[in-house]
Amino acid sequence: MAAIPENRVFGIDAVRLRVDSAEHPWRMAEHATIEAHWAREQVERPWLFNGTVMMHRGLALEDGAISGVSHRAPYAALLHWVKSQPEADAWHLFGSAVILSSDGAMMLIRMAAKTANAGKVYAPAGSLDESDIKDGMVDVEGSIYREAREETGLDLTRAAAEKRLLCWRQGGRVAVFRRFLLEETADVLAGRIREHIRTDPEEEIEDVVVVRAPEDAGPTAPPYMQAMVDFHFAAPASRSGWQQAGNR
Repeated sequence: MAAIPENRVFGIDAVRLRVDSAEHPWRMAEHATIEAHWAREQVERPWLFNGTVMMHRGLALEDGAISGVSHRAPYAALLHWVKSQPEADAWHLFGSAVILSSDGAMMLIRMAAKTANAGKVYAPAGSLDESDIKDGMVDVEGSIYREAREETGLDLTRAAAEKRLLCWRQGGRVAVFRRFLLEETADVLAGRIREHIRTDPEEEIEDVVVVRAPEDAGPTAPPYMQAMVDFHFAAPASRSGWQQAGNR
């Protein structure tokens, strides 16, 4: 097993996260601090929901795949982790759908004001949760399809998908991407996504952002997303590296 490379985008074949029903050791050690931080957040942002998410430990690169152990945890623990970035065996790994139009654009979204990431611009993504658990493992690829459908209304099971996943890591944050190529132009996709945003009762997404060059992502794109944008426009996926996504 090897350490996961940092601050560069690289290819992987799979993510294998085994679910452990016990408490995450870091969450147990930080319980009081997590509760205090959540209490402050509830005052400032009372709309946040303290649902169950998956946090991880022991992530490493093994035979072309990221492997590790996942634990259920309250969103409050993840939010505290994001703010504190502890030097501990606690990781935040998530999947992200990089949606590409037939005329060469990347379709990103801007988060709405009443979310934890208000104003941030990135590809559809979200924290792994209990709905992503399949046969004792966390289905990261299933999460990628689910988040894309929830946030954009697009069904990516009918799109062409890049065979290999892409990954970026900084500290304990690990973003896992899959690129999808759709048949519609950026204008058509933007219209479909905006209609979904208009009718979505969750009201999590503010708008779609069409990216045709690295600088189009804008200053609120997180480092992991800007790294993926830069990588994509410098090295578009080879047509031989694509396959039909198939049904999920």
